[in-house]
Amino acid sequence: MSVPTQVITDADWLADVYRRCHRDVYHYIRAWSVSPATAEDFVSETFLRAARHVITLKQRQDSVVPWLFRVAKNVILDDRKSARFRRLVVLDEVPEAPADHEPVEDQLTRKWIAAEVGKCVELLNQAQRRCLDLRFHDGRSVAETAKLMNRTEIAVRQLQHRALIRLGSLLPAALAPG
Repeated sequence: MSVPTQVITDADWLADVYRRCHRDVYHYIRAWSVSPATAEDFVSETFLRAARHVITLKQRQDSVVPWLFRVAKNVILDDRKSARFRRLVVLDEVPEAPADHEPVEDQLTRKWIAAEVGKCVELLNQAQRRCLDLRFHDGRSVAETAKLMNRTEIAVRQLQHRALIRLGSLLPAALAPG
């Protein structure tokens, strides 16, 4: 009487290979500086490709692991090649920016200059800062500023002039490149 032989299905064989090799394939993929989530996706793709070739792989028992590593490398390289195309944008499909839209670089430059001017304004004396604040920030007239500061209009004009001259001497150093 013969002992019945156990028949290993392709699915069982592949599940066994997965259990034995999953961790090694994952670490191999992670060594390519791939994020953990992406590495899991690539491992899945690697074993999906193995499932497509399970009959051939079962015949090559001793070379399954190198084959998996080669497939994993190809999955990574395929992704990197296709990434170049995923970044391409068809210019005909890019919506036009509104005419009044300011480029980001200009917005950042304007904000940086405003911050630098603000730092220089802090170096002015209190009366000069208040005069410039009332005139340019609040948009007040010379007469309104004079009334609020208890000064004559001529004194406000002189104060404003001295403040702008001082600010002008401070700004070139602050805005100089480097």
